[in-house]
Order: sequence, then C-alpha cells, then structure tokens
Amino acid sequence: MEHFPFIQGAELTKRLDWIRWTMRTGPLVNGLIKYLVDDLAEPQEVLTSLDRLAAATGRDSDDVRIALAELVEAGDAQVHRGQEQADAERLEAHQRFRLVMHWDHFYETRMELSIKADDA
Repeated sequence: MEHFPFIQGAELTKRLDWIRWTMRTGPLVNGLIKYLVDDLAEPQEVLTSLDRLAAATGRDSDDVRIALAELVEAGDAQVHRGQEQADAERLEAHQRFRLVMHWDHFYETRMELSIKADDA
C-alpha cells in the first residue's frame, strides 16, 4: 500500500475495483460511441437491437449490453421498449429497443483530449 498511503482497506479495494471495471468497460463504451458518432452522425434516437449493434461495432451482444448499461447509468442514454423505459442489462440479444441519446449531457461530462501537430 505504499503507492496509496492515504487510501486503506475497503476504500482501496473499492477504488481498485472501479479502475478494473472502467478499464473493461471504457473500450466497449468508446466503440459504441464511435459507431453512433462516426457512422450514424449522433442520432437522437435509434431503433435497434443488441445483435445489430454488436454487428456494427464488431463486439458481441454481451459487450454491447455492458456499454449500454454504462451509458444509461451515466445519464447519457435511455433504453425504451415501446413507451416504457427498459433495463439495458436485461435486454435479450434479438429484442428491438429504442436507444435515446442525451448528447448534451454526454459532452458536458466527458473530457476530450486532442494532440496538435507541430507547425514547424
């Protein structure tokens, strides 16, 4: 615990678990966002399924489910079946649903890093 002298016991375990989870889910969320931004031009809503998103992103439906759940938990998206809000974690791979994105919230709560090329 030399590296984290100010964090001990359960708090350290909690933070390390969060770091592991973020390292697992980050690339999944980024892949889904890349598809929504680059291929679909930031749609407000998409009628889709986990299978369709998996095929479009090159991931499996379980990975897409995790990414959707992360976006919903962060407040960046909602998942609807019919008029009712649905639980992203309980979607079946083939079920169609409406993904409603909250792009303003997404961009307000994310950091964007860019590297400029030297002018020299």
